[in-house]
Amino acid sequence: MKSKAISDPVFISACKRIEELYGGIPFKERGITVSSELIKATIEILNDETNKTLPQNCRNQTIEKTPYGLDYKIKERLNTNLRTANIISDILHKAGIVTVIDVINPATGRNVKGTKLLQEWCW
Repeated sequence: MKSKAISDPVFISACKRIEELYGGIPFKERGITVSSELIKATIEILNDETNKTLPQNCRNQTIEKTPYGLDYKIKERLNTNLRTANIISDILHKAGIVTVIDVINPATGRNVKGTKLLQEWCW
């Protein structure tokens, strides 16, 4: 499924917020490079979800071993195997773009960390 692309004004605003906090894009955070591509992909992925929310599985594994959630979707979209959901989620939360919540992992029934795109950033 092709994501509905984020509009330029929304994307520029998100990047400006992050640049103000971190001093520019790209930058390194906890071992990953946070690029405009990662920011855009994460916001678009969350916007595509019906409830604008995905669990974070935080697996530093190949995509084949990563349960469905934000990590899986980022790996799929950016063709990477890096653990990024927890890190980008924390960055977007600090910038006021997402909120970090508890969600139920459908596979285990347990509460896990999740990421929800805030309404003002949805389109």
